Amino acid sequence: MNLRRRLIPAYFALAWCALSLAGCGSNMSPSRIDVAGSWSGSWQFQTGGATVTDSVTAQLTQTGTSASGTWAAAGGASGELSFTAGASISGTLTISQTTVTGQTCSATTTISGTASTSTISFTMTTPTASGICQWAANNQFSLQR
Repeated sequence: MNLRRRLIPAYFALAWCALSLAGCGSNMSPSRIDVAGSWSGSWQFQTGGATVTDSVTAQLTQTGTSASGTWAAAGGASGELSFTAGASISGTLTISQTTVTGQTCSATTTISGTASTSTISFTMTTPTASGICQWAANNQFSLQR
């Protein structure tokens, strides 16, 4: 009987720990951030040894944590964007740009960055060059509502 009395507090402690961990489990999944709507900002990249900044807009839709939409830069580049919407984002970006000779260059690349309800910032990997289609390096997008 004395042993049983000593084990009762241990059982309560074990039960409390189990309930505490179960409650924490729901906070471990990525939080959904609402990014649907109109965005504007800048696209900064390096080309020919110079840093260039272009104005950019994006229109996004969202279902659950999946966000997608279109983007366009003032300089003529445009494309599509899709990513998982959370504090950390990762996904893909397509880019299409017409050269001065009239040829259209297109590529798909990956993106990674951060998002909140008011700001989306991400970098994209440099697409592989192909023939006349040479892509800028160090691409960084910064969008705000």
